[in-house]
Amino acid sequence: MYPSGSTLHQGHPIQRPRLSLRAWLTLALGILVVGFGIRFGLTFPWAQTSDSLRDSNWLLLAGAGVINVVSLMAKGSAWHLLLRRLTPIRAGTAQIATLIGAAVNSISVSVSGEAARAQHARSRDGVPFKLAAASLVASRVVEALGLVVFLAGALLLFPLWAGARTTGLILVAVTAVAAAIYHLLPRKRWHPALARMLATGPAGLAAPLALTTVNWIIQWLTYHWSFVATGAAVTPAVSLAALVMSNIAGILRLTPGNIGVMQGSLVLGMQAFEMPPANALAAGLALQAVQVIPVLLIGIGFAGAQGFRQLMERGESAPTP
Repeated sequence: MYPSGSTLHQGHPIQRPRLSLRAWLTLALGILVVGFGIRFGLTFPWAQTSDSLRDSNWLLLAGAGVINVVSLMAKGSAWHLLLRRLTPIRAGTAQIATLIGAAVNSISVSVSGEAARAQHARSRDGVPFKLAAASLVASRVVEALGLVVFLAGALLLFPLWAGARTTGLILVAVTAVAAAIYHLLPRKRWHPALARMLATGPAGLAAPLALTTVNWIIQWLTYHWSFVATGAAVTPAVSLAALVMSNIAGILRLTPGNIGVMQGSLVLGMQAFEMPPANALAAGLALQAVQVIPVLLIGIGFAGAQGFRQLMERGESAPTP
């Protein structure tokens, strides 16, 4: 006899739970990824990567680290120009908040660095969090437009590959379409804060757009110097492709600071330019160090170890702008 309350009944077979098709596909994909990971780890030329890093031009890497900070300052200046249209904020506060936010993003999975920027602006200059968040949204839009302008200019002025000027002209057309949409969109439906920031029209966005474009230009140089410093034979076209690849791969932020994701995208993407995987990985590791270590030290230096930890915790718990 079966105990009372048992789900087993005489004459009926035991029903075992069945995995769904999605579960089977997820399991198969996981096994495939693990298999490729093991094969990659056993066959990858780690010694060559180590040699490339050991023989790197450390002076050039230091220069890449310095200009990377300069690019963040250009980004902070663009944000300051937008935010000050909503509320008073000192330029120094915007700069420090941007550096602290970049430091938080460099070791976090989420984009909590943006929330940390808003938190720091509120604590230093009393900037309302909602206004800071609105300005960060506008800043992202301007940064995306700055990327389009940067790519258009780079491909028109420096035809890095066959058909590059055609691609540049297409990006110019995209910029023109974006400006037309800006004029046609009804302002009444906009968020009041966004309407105030963008009320001056495209001419009023010229300075923030120029600064974000400068940010992308310096980022391009940061990538190029980091690659050259590790001994990789690269052209400006390769560095530009690496910049685009790593930024696309890092959108989802699957790991803290996207470590591993950026390197994987470079190892795979640089094969199209016949760059050996060992050199691509060395360049990716050097680039990550250039982008993370100086900014992290600056962020902790401004906020203090405890303050930086608190900003990280608040940034993770706060709604992301």
